Amino acid sequence: MTRINLDAVIKYVLSKQGSDGGYLSFQYLDMFESSAEDTYYALSILETLGVEPPRRDRAVEFLRHLQHEDGTYSSVEVAFYSIMALSLLGASPRDPRGASEYLMKALASNMNGDYILPSFEAEQLIDESGVLKSKDATFTLTSADLTPVPIRTSMIVLALHKLGGLDGEAEEKAYPLLKDALSNGGLGTPVSLEVAYWALEALSTVDHLPETSNLVKWIYACENIDGGFSSTPGSKTAFIENLYYALRSLEILGSRPKYVSSHLEYVTSLQNANGGFRRSRELGASALDYTFHAVKSLVLLESL
Repeated sequence: MTRINLDAVIKYVLSKQGSDGGYLSFQYLDMFESSAEDTYYALSILETLGVEPPRRDRAVEFLRHLQHEDGTYSSVEVAFYSIMALSLLGASPRDPRGASEYLMKALASNMNGDYILPSFEAEQLIDESGVLKSKDATFTLTSADLTPVPIRTSMIVLALHKLGGLDGEAEEKAYPLLKDALSNGGLGTPVSLEVAYWALEALSTVDHLPETSNLVKWIYACENIDGGFSSTPGSKTAFIENLYYALRSLEILGSRPKYVSSHLEYVTSLQNANGGFRRSRELGASALDYTFHAVKSLVLLESL
């Protein structure tokens, strides 16, 4: 069994719930609205650890209001995380049909290269109560901040599947983009573990994995003998998310990591005094996404 302090993990996660019912890693006097992404991470951690999330109704209300009245969302990312978080709460979007239509439109735009960009700039920076909003509502993104197309495509597929709206048409549109992501446009290997993970997660949902023996070898080439995985072979970027991406990818592919004990020691070394986890041995601030990846990695390592 791992030596992490589970009680401290739970306390850390619960401390990140805001007055709106959602969660945010970095709050200051509750001035920032919660984010769909952090809310998903927090709820997933609590579910994994068998903890009933507090103020469930407020969390559902917060997540449902991230969907616009016309059924759309400010971005594919917000749609994905809010839909997945609502599912953890046993709830659905306020307009499931509108959500599915928005996601299908986004998928079609990915195919055509005419992407639906986040509409944060249309929102107001300060709400009517004088509260500064989070990136889910108002943060203006540059092209460098946009999620890569294969990952956005995977988010669309997974969200549609959760909504029960993933049909043959959606699979036909998504499959070439997802398969191509595993070979980086025909170059033979993925551009990163992150892209490989998202593509595999979506492809496993549609139950249509391509031939992947070379991919398994590539993932093993990212494994570090002293714990963790690098984003690409030889890159030495042993961030906690890369460990999760690799472990989950190997699980989908029916394989196991080589250095289990080293990975367990690596994860254990990342827990901070406040109960949360940091991104690497060198980077010190706790965050909900790092904590999510740490907890989920321990599950995949069969130590939790």
